[in-house]
Amino acid sequence: MKYQLEMILDLPREKLVELFDNPDNMKHWQEGFVSMEHVSGLVGEKGAKSRLKYKMGMREVEMIETIIKRNFPHEFSATYEAKGVWN
Repeated sequence: MKYQLEMILDLPREKLVELFDNPDNMKHWQEGFVSMEHVSGLVGEKGAKSRLKYKMGMREVEMIETIIKRNFPHEFSATYEAKGVWN
């Protein structure tokens, strides 16, 4: 499955990075987002793991985010693992 989303934002790059880097803002751009809990590593840095919880209709989904690369403002890569799913 391929998924792509494009969004044009009228913000200075520094402000966008600041907003993206604050986990309190995830509820604004991730539909169904419930919570984020730090699991291991340095918060927000390469190798850090966090438990993300989402409500999707009647289902609750929990996944582990592992930060692979963090080179703001140019790149952010992470893996997302849930039961039977790896992105």
